[in-house]
Amino acid sequence: MLEDNIRSAIHWWRAENDLSSSTTTISWVFKTGEALYQAIEVLATGIKKESLGMMMGGSRNFVINLRLTPAEYFHLRGILAMTADMYRITTAIVNNTETGALKPHLNKIKRSSNKFRDLRNFFEHIDDRLINLNEHGISGETNTNCGISYQENTVDCFHLVFDGTSFHFSDEKKAKERSFTVNDFTPIFEGLEGLYNVLTSHKTFSEDYPPFSSYCNFKNLVN
Repeated sequence: MLEDNIRSAIHWWRAENDLSSSTTTISWVFKTGEALYQAIEVLATGIKKESLGMMMGGSRNFVINLRLTPAEYFHLRGILAMTADMYRITTAIVNNTETGALKPHLNKIKRSSNKFRDLRNFFEHIDDRLINLNEHGISGETNTNCGISYQENTVDCFHLVFDGTSFHFSDEKKAKERSFTVNDFTPIFEGLEGLYNVLTSHKTFSEDYPPFSSYCNFKNLVN
């Protein structure tokens, strides 16, 4: 596993650069990143489905078109949870630890994983979104990119649609959209690869480490 093989590199790189032992927390970034990669392999196909093409109006009406199997839904929730973990761990490391040459790569992971915050919060508080339509439903004439056209007489209506490349959802009385393809996750893995390359470059007891792609071959994921 990537996490196990990186521990030695973290130890020697940290000693060589005389940095805080708190950098050992970085191994958890790799543990989460490898799990994220395997989950994305299953879910992010990048195949866009046909738009719904419908008009909607009236009060408190729902459109839910989330064509995911139970296994795919499991992976979705796991992916969103792991992006949260990546964001929180990297934030804590950058804010509380001297990271030297690791900092730009940690910041890239932090920034890229945080882009899913709106979708993550939506699912994390799905009860609130489904029940409190006066706070989150769509009212008035609104166009979406999933084929739903809300009419002028719309009051507190709700939609949740996955079209194969993006999630479309009503939240905070707005029609929101979050792209969900391999390309959206690529910057996270680029940050991890940069992190890996710096850590494995230590000169003290240097080793011939395998390339990062042997663990997470993200450039060959289907898009």
